[in-house]
Amino acid sequence: MRLTLKPFGSVDPVVLDHLRTSFSDFDAVAVAPSTPLPEKGFDARRKQRLASSLFPACLAEAGERVLGVTEADLYETGLNFVFGFSQPGGRAAVISLARLHDPDQTRFLERCLKEAVHEIGHTLGLAHDEDHARCVMKFSRNLEDTDRKGHDYCPDCAARAALTLKRLRT
Repeated sequence: MRLTLKPFGSVDPVVLDHLRTSFSDFDAVAVAPSTPLPEKGFDARRKQRLASSLFPACLAEAGERVLGVTEADLYETGLNFVFGFSQPGGRAAVISLARLHDPDQTRFLERCLKEAVHEIGHTLGLAHDEDHARCVMKFSRNLEDTDRKGHDYCPDCAARAALTLKRLRT
């Protein structure tokens, strides 16, 4: 099963390489060429971009799953901001690096990975997991929540994700 990372605008190659090498559950991870952010979806009043407005460009890429990566600050209807957003059970997900930055590069890259794994989990049919504090599928309301959780699925979520990955490979 192939995962494609789709950068929008200028994205640090270190982040893309970290994500590319971290997704070992996929048979292949490719990095698509960067494209500008789409005109549609920018809210000038908020100075933010609607996360789902990136989905069409993601879905134009090859791969069973596509993860958009951007420095743009994202939001979704009813939410002030999102670290990421996905099509539950679909092919596309996006993460925003805008609010994940930290002077500690290791912490920053770990946050990027946690959000990426979380959003890909939604595309694999996983819901938020409020029962396991360290599960990457636990919802993050702020950076402290992101820093507290792990970057792996709990055993329950891992089993569900493995079933979906197996089904997609056959």
